[in-house]
Amino acid sequence: MAISTRFPYAMAILFAGTPVYGLGQEAMESTKKYQILFETTEHRIYCKASVWVEYNQYDTEARYNGEISNEECGPSGGTYTIAVRYRDESGQIHTAETGHAWQREDDQTVIIEGKHWIGANVDLMRVRAKKIQCICADNESPTKEITKTGENE
Repeated sequence: MAISTRFPYAMAILFAGTPVYGLGQEAMESTKKYQILFETTEHRIYCKASVWVEYNQYDTEARYNGEISNEECGPSGGTYTIAVRYRDESGQIHTAETGHAWQREDDQTVIIEGKHWIGANVDLMRVRAKKIQCICADNESPTKEITKTGENE
């Protein structure tokens, strides 16, 4: 309010210096079409697999073997993690994890085996399989096509 009473021309100069856009111009309108292709994961059939592991310590390494079985579907595959836990000379406990993949073409069990270096003068506590994932094999890999029309204003 103080500006309008003390400087009556300040408002007029302020508005006169500001350019006005859009007067006398017609609004532009455009339409764009987008085509998006993506692969869905709906075709994946997850299954429940079971795994057992037996293990032994051979000097500086842990050796294990076991089986993965799946009763829900024939050809399947997935991943699992092997966790090796051991105690060193000072009594400190260590766990080493490694990720593995598995796959089968029929309905037979999958045999797993491996070894992990744990070092000298350690005691192997356990080896276990965890985080097992199972996906039934699928012959087709469908893609969905989505067409979207967007308007720019």
